[in-house]
This record gives sequence, C-alpha cells and structure tokens, in this order.
Amino acid sequence: MAGVEQRGNHEGLVKGLHWALVGRMVIEMAHEIRNPLTVIKGYLQLQEKKSACCMGESLGIIFQELHQIEVLVTSIISLANNNAVNKKPENLNQIIEGIYPAVQRVAVKRGIMTELRLADNLPMLDLNAEEIEQMVLNLAQNGIEAMQASGTLCIGTVRKSSKVILYVRDEGHGIPPEQRTEIFAPFFSTKASNAGLGLAISLIIAERHQGKIEVASTVGVGSVFKVLFPIGKQ
Repeated sequence: MAGVEQRGNHEGLVKGLHWALVGRMVIEMAHEIRNPLTVIKGYLQLQEKKSACCMGESLGIIFQELHQIEVLVTSIISLANNNAVNKKPENLNQIIEGIYPAVQRVAVKRGIMTELRLADNLPMLDLNAEEIEQMVLNLAQNGIEAMQASGTLCIGTVRKSSKVILYVRDEGHGIPPEQRTEIFAPFFSTKASNAGLGLAISLIIAERHQGKIEVASTVGVGSVFKVLFPIGKQ
C-alpha cells in the first residue's frame, strides 16, 4: 500500500510540475504576442493621424480587432498568474451589446445569422467588463465554429430566481456525451484551427465571478452554454 501511495504522490507531483511548466509557457507566449501588438498599434495610431480622412473606418475596425487580441492576451496572463480581478457594478446587457458587433462580423464571414435576446430590467452585477467581453466572444466563437452556413447563433440573458443567466445557443453539430467532461480542459479541441483555450478561459472567468457554466447539447441539433451569475453574492 505504501508503494501505491508513493507512486500516486509521485504522479501528482509530476502532473503539478507539468502544468506549472505549461503555465509558464503560456505566460511567455502571451508576452511575446503582446509586445509586437503594442508596436503595431503605435504605428497605426500614427498612420491614423496622417490619413484619418480616407482610412478612418478601416483603421477603426483594425483598432477594435487589436483591442480584442490585447484583451485575450491580458486575460491569459492574468488567469495563468491567478491575479485578482477588479470588478465593479456593471450592466451585463450593455457589455453584451458592446461586443455584439464583433460577434456579428465573425458570424457573417461564415454565412451565419445572429440574434440578440436581452431580458429587461436585469440587476447590476459586480463584473470585470473586459473579462466578460472575452467570455462572450469565446462562447460565440465556439458556437460559430460548430455550425455550417445558414445556421443561427443566439445570445441572450434572462433572470431566474436568484441568478442572472447569460446564454449562447447554436445550431451546430452538438457535443457527444463522451466529450462533455473534456471540453473545458485547456488545449482540448476537435478543430485543427482551434488552440483549445476559449472554453477553458471562459470557465475560469465564470468562476472568478462566482458563477458557473452549464451545457445542454444534442448531437445533430446544437448546444446551449449557460453562464449562471448569482445576484448579490459577488
């Protein structure tokens, strides 16, 4: 029995060291991405001053996309370091409305329609707006990648009892039962073009807001991801 216990402790230590190494690699990679982004953004700001009359709209889109990359990189670094998150009373619907045009741009490129169904009179929640934006983008991107052209992605909110629920519903291929315990694991992905971090980061963001994520899925029909925020307990 002692040998089994020692072997178990050794395996746990190896696994812990492995994830510590992965965490350091993720942080270093995120820093390497953020540094050139800062330089690119600086040159674009200079160009904007020179040619605002003819490139204003295009530069605006570029800046918004750069901002989303910066938010993602900052979130990865913050989550990997387990830094405390700054939260303040926010209107969840307003956060979603602000990021919705970015979701629409991604969806339209794949021929996918989008719907926004926001409940009236939601209570204010203690949130970090940038992290919630990133979570909505991640969940929306996950749904979009699961669908073929002509499908519909729906983002909505609802209040139910003592919780506010953010949901993202897709009409994709669904998640097989054997994969539902793995989809939130870092680097797990069924798509060659996906790094497998979106759902993992979304889960951590939800937990940092004292929330949780529930998934309902039917193969061949689609999936619904629900983020449950407790009211007044954040």
